[in-house]
Amino acid sequence: MSFRDRTQFPRLVAIETTNYCNARCVFCPNAALARGREHMTDELFASIVEQCREFPLAAIEPFLQGEPFADPKILPRLELISRRLPSTKLRLYSNGHALLPARTDALCELNLDHLFISLNTTDPERYRRDIGLDLERTLDNLRYLADPKRRSRVARRITFRMLRSDETSLEEQDDFIALCRRMGVEHFIVGLFNYKGNVQSKLPVPGFPCEHLDRLDILSNGVVTLCCMDQEGEFAWGDAKSERLLDIYRGKMATRYREGLWAGKRRSLAPCATCNLFWPGLGGLGPLRKARFGLAAAWYFLRHRPSGRKAPARSEP
Repeated sequence: MSFRDRTQFPRLVAIETTNYCNARCVFCPNAALARGREHMTDELFASIVEQCREFPLAAIEPFLQGEPFADPKILPRLELISRRLPSTKLRLYSNGHALLPARTDALCELNLDHLFISLNTTDPERYRRDIGLDLERTLDNLRYLADPKRRSRVARRITFRMLRSDETSLEEQDDFIALCRRMGVEHFIVGLFNYKGNVQSKLPVPGFPCEHLDRLDILSNGVVTLCCMDQEGEFAWGDAKSERLLDIYRGKMATRYREGLWAGKRRSLAPCATCNLFWPGLGGLGPLRKARFGLAAAWYFLRHRPSGRKAPARSEP
């Protein structure tokens, strides 16, 4: 397969059906969004889903800057995706606080591939302080979700996530891992991203390409933003209300970023030069560049350990 063939279609489409959120996480820019709060219109959402049928799409995620269950139409929208894109993996992210038992039961009919729950901590005081919600209600929802009678019916995989800050102790991480094991779900601990420098994070900016290069991230207003770190759509690739998705993906702005980062120019390309999102994007590269950037990514993960269990920075030698 030629380089051109490998870059003709996005591997993933993320749709922000809403930018409302019931949480106020201190590590997320959602609470400070400058753009207006809104749910995506039915017409735009349906158009996006239908256009996704025009090319081979590996995965779709109805989520970006909001909480999916803050969208009153999220369940019929998930049903539409499942029905119209039966061969595309449907992945969903939620903080779990609004994932009430009735909604969990509804998910059993939607053929989810992967459900991610951003729990972030098992400490009630930290949860209330950093997330602004009641932990016990969330845990009640998750106990219902993880019950063996329905767990495998909700999604093929269920993962609870913890966002690890510089204050997250090993004890807190171990408590989180133990909770996940008791509930029979996967656990995932990840470091804090800086959202182009808008959120404080000590992880350095990588030199290798970013995984957002071969995906489309669509905001609730239709703007196809650079990535999930570009929460306001300042570096937009296009507008799904007036342009075709494939035209946007293959357009001048998207191609500029794709070619620039694949050429190793991340640290000279705004805003990527100030963003420490560390998941590598190697899918569109030839063998030599893939090996080069793959080694760079491996060294970054070995040196900085951006994911997984890790002691707080202040206690490290």
